[in-house]
Amino acid sequence: MLTVKKMTPEYSKIIDQIQNISFKLIGLKDNQKYQLMNTQILKIFSVDKKVCAIREDKQVFWLSETLKELTVKLPNNFLRISHSEIVNADKIVSFELIFGGKLKIYLRSGEVTYSSRGYLQNIKEYFGI
Repeated sequence: MLTVKKMTPEYSKIIDQIQNISFKLIGLKDNQKYQLMNTQILKIFSVDKKVCAIREDKQVFWLSETLKELTVKLPNNFLRISHSEIVNADKIVSFELIFGGKLKIYLRSGEVTYSSRGYLQNIKEYFGI
């Protein structure tokens, strides 16, 4: 166990790197299992009580974990932006505050998604705003 007096950006970066080394996620596609690299994952979301991951190349993989389990397991650069979606913060190009306290999030793939009000504070803290 590592204890620090104050969390600094340097410590946060080291923790992220350690988490990324041990991160493994297995996705199912066409009855085959694939190891998904966190650097390739664009977002993870639930639909009809099933969870899937989308890579930047638009390939979809089904996951066995719940979003709640993934929130704990995933490295710190994965942000829960709503009850049904987690995004890779490294894939966010920009975002804008829209009506009702939500964020409109633009991803590197050209895709647009929206946060819910309940997760706005966590997103702001992550980006230091």
